[in-house]
Parts: sequence; C-alpha cells; structure tokens
Amino acid sequence: MNPKISVIILTYNRPQFLERSVRSILTQTFSDFELILINNGSDDSGATSAACEKLCTEYNKIKFISRKNNNIGAGRNAGINASKGEYIAFVDDDDYAYSDMLSFLYKLITLHQADISFCGSDKEVMGSITQQFIFNELLIMEPEKAVYELLERRLLNLATPTKLFRKVLFNSLRFSETDKYDDISLTYKLFIYAIRIVGLGIPQYCFVRHSSNNSGFTDADTLLKPEQLESYFAAYRERTIYISEKLPNIAEYAKYSEWSFLLSMYHKMVINNITNCSSQLEYTKKYLKETGDYYVTSLFVKPFELEYLQFFNKSK
Repeated sequence: MNPKISVIILTYNRPQFLERSVRSILTQTFSDFELILINNGSDDSGATSAACEKLCTEYNKIKFISRKNNNIGAGRNAGINASKGEYIAFVDDDDYAYSDMLSFLYKLITLHQADISFCGSDKEVMGSITQQFIFNELLIMEPEKAVYELLERRLLNLATPTKLFRKVLFNSLRFSETDKYDDISLTYKLFIYAIRIVGLGIPQYCFVRHSSNNSGFTDADTLLKPEQLESYFAAYRERTIYISEKLPNIAEYAKYSEWSFLLSMYHKMVINNITNCSSQLEYTKKYLKETGDYYVTSLFVKPFELEYLQFFNKSK
C-alpha cells in the first residue's frame, strides 16, 4: 500500500547537518510516509555517502538514491519520479522539521480539500532563532489570492519546505534542471495550478542559515555573487511574464514585485561596496532609471522603497 506522503531530502556535501534533518522526519508523529534521501553527487571524500549509509542502516523507512551531481531541481525531480505518496513534501538537508509538521500539513490539506497546505516557520542564525511568516488566521485561498500573498512575502515565501503539495500538480510541472534557484522558478506555478491553497502560520519548520546556504546572501549581503544575481534576475523576469499571462488581475503587482527586488539588490550592492558585480549593478541601474518615476506614485510602494529610491537618485 502506498504511503500518504513522500518526503524528499536532497543532500550535497552537508554531512554535519544531514542527520538532524533526516531524524526530524523519521521521528514525526505522522507515520504514513516514505522518506526519499538523495545524495546529489556529493564530492566530499565520502563523508556524505557515509552519513547516508549510516542512516539507511538504522532506518528501513528510507528510500536511498545516489546520483551524479546536477542542480537542485534535477535532484528533486528524481525524488518525485521515485515517490509513491499522494502528497509530496520537501525538506532541505541543513534544516529540520518539528515533530508535528507532517500531521499539521496533512490535516490542513485534507480537511479543506486543498492541493497545497503551508505552515509558519522559524529561522536559526548562529544559534539564535526568530519567527517568520507567523499568523493565527486560517487562510483558504484560490490561486490569484495565494500568488499575491507569495509575491508580498508577508504570510509565506517561495521556499518549497513548509508546504505540502498534492503530487498530481507535478504531472505537468517540474523543477528546472538548469536554474540555480529552483524554488523561485516553480512554487508560484504550482500555486497557479492548484484549485485551493490553505495555510496556518504556526511554526512547524526551522530554516538554518549559514555561509554555505544557496540563499546565504539573503542574510549576509556581502556574499552577493554575479552568478547568483544573474539567476535571480532571470527567474524574476520569467515570473513576471508568466504571472501576467496566467493571472492578469495581479500583473501590476507582479511587475512591482520585480522592481522592488531589483531596487533592493541595487541598494545592497552599493552600500556594501560589492565590486565583483559591476555588470549586474549596471543592469539594475538601467532598469531603475526606466521605471523609478512610475513607482514613486504606485499604490504598492512601501516607505522603505521610497527611501531606497531616493538613495538611488542620489547615487546613480
């Protein structure tokens, strides 16, 4: 009999975090799941392979896949291909879930006949934990409202962890096997194709931030790199076009969201004197010159963005 949930953990060169992540799933109060652990071509002299073998020996609930290195999206797609569950959850190898997360998300998605459920989260940085995306009101949303909330980043974010997806959503949608940042290229599309999305902002998952995070620069602006920015720029451009086509009622907000991101990246590059991103700085500068006057009077613009825009006008 197939399990209700398939949990996919992709790992690459993080043996120091992996055991905590895996055990946080294997000790869940919800028991009807399979865990698919994928070693995505780790090249750390066998350290990650040894950690995987140890866990697989201890727990027969783990379905283990070892594959050649590729991007995160390709690895996650391999996990989806191997999954047997009706629902799919993703956990990052350096994060951990709280013991009731699967039960919490499963109850939400089944009780409200949704295609996606989500919870709140904590963030751990250097041992210090803060809460994020916390709210007490039950949200039951259709795609347009849910994607708007994704763009706003007030109640939820684009990360696939903290969410439970009905597997059929992946019949026509998969992670990009070329992009560096897989979540921002796919999550909003899954929301668009869902019939109903339900969420409750009680923290059930902890994101752990450290220097080797894929998104590490979101917590340390000095880590900005040209290739990271290029991947983000391309993903945001594609997102604006896709949402504008599929959900025209929120097209203006999608455009504003892209503008806000580029404004923020310009501000980070300048105030931190990032010298290795000159072409990315010029790209943002050109974009902001062309669009800045429009967003000064936008209904969406926030006070801090007006301050950033003033900074831009003084520094350009």
